[in-house]
Amino acid sequence: MSQMRHLVRFYEFLLQVSCFEDTDLHKKYNFITYLLAYINIKHPGGGYNLDGKIKATNFVQKKAEEHTDSKLVAQPVVKLPTAESFGLTEAKEERLSQIIANINSRTGKAYDNDVAVKAMLQIRDILLKSDKPKTSARNNTVKDFEFSYFDDIDDALIEGLEQNQDFFSLLLSNDEIKRQVLGIFTDEIYKSLRET
Repeated sequence: MSQMRHLVRFYEFLLQVSCFEDTDLHKKYNFITYLLAYINIKHPGGGYNLDGKIKATNFVQKKAEEHTDSKLVAQPVVKLPTAESFGLTEAKEERLSQIIANINSRTGKAYDNDVAVKAMLQIRDILLKSDKPKTSARNNTVKDFEFSYFDDIDDALIEGLEQNQDFFSLLLSNDEIKRQVLGIFTDEIYKSLRET
């Protein structure tokens, strides 16, 4: 396309600055200008249909060379990259367990350790995906980061509460979605409960 436009510009320039005359070239120039006017790339609209508008005749397609490489080995199984695991170390899990036990004794509650740890991991994930802590971590030292971090925890807690409340409400109000989502765990929960 650009080569045709360049040819038209060059030919028009040549006609203006010289006494050049070539009937066959002028016919080709006319054809290209009509073709460029018909195919306006700047405003494509619904696409181009060139059926029956352009003919290519009097040419032969010949096979010149064939390249084969027998060293190729089919590898239909592809290993996809996996995200690095971001679980808790044993020391952190033990520390969280102590904190939850302390909370239970001070408040008279009976929070399950595993459920509370998973809730904390959800809050951590929300903080990791949030833009404010990312920006603060890039621009501050650890000490300065702590100030904004503890401010951002409230936002993460509210977001986690809203997400859980909305999702749990959806599951409670829609039996089909509840069966579809939580049905995945039926076998796993059954086997785990049978073993205990």
